[in-house]
Amino acid sequence: MKILTGLVCLSLACLAQADGTLYKWVDDAGKVHYSDAPPMQSQKQGVAELSKQGTVKHAAESEQAKRAREASEAVQKQEQQRKLDAARYDKALLESYRNINELKNERERQISTLQASQDAQYARLKTLGIQQLDLQKEVDVSKRTGRPLAAGVTHNLQVIAAEQKDLRAAINAKQAEINQSRQKLNEDIQRYQQLSGKAQ
Repeated sequence: MKILTGLVCLSLACLAQADGTLYKWVDDAGKVHYSDAPPMQSQKQGVAELSKQGTVKHAAESEQAKRAREASEAVQKQEQQRKLDAARYDKALLESYRNINELKNERERQISTLQASQDAQYARLKTLGIQQLDLQKEVDVSKRTGRPLAAGVTHNLQVIAAEQKDLRAAINAKQAEINQSRQKLNEDIQRYQQLSGKAQ
């Protein structure tokens, strides 16, 4: 038995002389393999990497275990990045504003700019509505009197309808942006209070 163990150790040492790495795996039949190169085909139970002394550098890992490990590492990496981003944001928040009022005033100005843009969209929508009514009156008169409809009326109505549709979508998007800005303002005020309290 001692002779066999010695031969195995000697074989491992010889295989590992090339670059110091030895590969060990168990095939589907349960046979253990050692080589100075990884197997050509993937192994269900994975492939272990050994040092030239025979100690395990990287344990064998099945595909399922590998996917689970990589998924776990990805989650950990995302969490680390989230914490890093949060720390940077906290630092920028404290350095950008001297007090809560300064934070509120600047954010309210930004929200006012968004609101003014939305007001302009509403004004345009109102103007289009008036134009639409005027054109529709022409259509009604034409139907009632039997007189030919002026050229371009139908086309102009279609153009107005299309612009109204786009404007309503833009107004909704702008409102969502305003709501998000207000929510962010409230969150930042709360966070600033927490951070400034810790800093004192």
